[in-house]
Order: sequence, then C-alpha cells, then structure tokens
Amino acid sequence: MMKFLRNIVEHLCFLLVIVLSVVVFLQVFNRFILKAPWAWSEELAMLLFQWVVFLGAAVGVKRMGHFGIDLLVERLPKKVHHFLEHLVSFAVGGIALTLIIEGFKLLKLTQHQAYTTMPFSHAWATAAMPISGFLMILYLVRHEVNLLKKRGGGQSA
Repeated sequence: MMKFLRNIVEHLCFLLVIVLSVVVFLQVFNRFILKAPWAWSEELAMLLFQWVVFLGAAVGVKRMGHFGIDLLVERLPKKVHHFLEHLVSFAVGGIALTLIIEGFKLLKLTQHQAYTTMPFSHAWATAAMPISGFLMILYLVRHEVNLLKKRGGGQSA
C-alpha cells in the first residue's frame, strides 16, 4: 500500500492516459464509422491531455528525468558536477514556482469560463499547472535532502 501511495501521481497519470486513449478512440470511431461525433469528446480529451502533460512533468522531476547531458557532466570534476546538480534543481524549482504563481493567476481568469459542451469550468484544466508546480517543488526538496544526506554521509554521488 505504501508503494502505491508513493507512486500515486504515476498511477493517476497512467489512468488519465488510458481514459484519454479511450475517449479519443471512441471519438474517432463515432466520427468516421458511425458518422455521429460526440460534441464533448474533444474538450474532454484536451482537459485530460493537459493533466497528463503537467503531472507527467512532475513525475519527470520526481525521477530526475529532465534534460541533461550526462556524458559531459559525468566527466567534470565532482565539485562542478555537484554544483551543476544543485543549479539544475534550482532552475527547475524556478520553473515550478512560475507554474504555481502563473497557474493561480490563470485559474482566477478561467474559473468562470465554462466549456461549451461540458458542464464545468476551464479551471478544472488550469488547476493542473499549480498542482504540478507544487508537486515538482516537493520532489525537488526531497531530492535535495537526499543529496545532502548522501554527501553528508561521506559517500560520493
């Protein structure tokens, strides 16, 4: 159960990708085979896609799977390597903070904008931004604490 809770964001992403795939498949089937497209499926697919993208970005930070040039960085001296690790975390943290701040601004702007074919607000899609930013910061803090523990214990990274 603890492993499930530790990986709940990954499980949620997986579920959202499955739902997104089913919605898109059924939309294509209804549009081209049955000649009766669903009006709401495109908007739902966009909403699901936004959540998958932003939660997927948070998972990338959790796994420290963001862009890096490992071949170059690994050849650098340890001190430079450690400095770059912290610099990258700081830069990603800045992006995460921007997602939170700008996401809340966008959330306020979209809270009263309803989807044309679905009975709820665009804020449901926009909420993915600040939530993703918050998760990214949590994962970065955990990563930095682990790095400090690892280096404090006399082990090299």
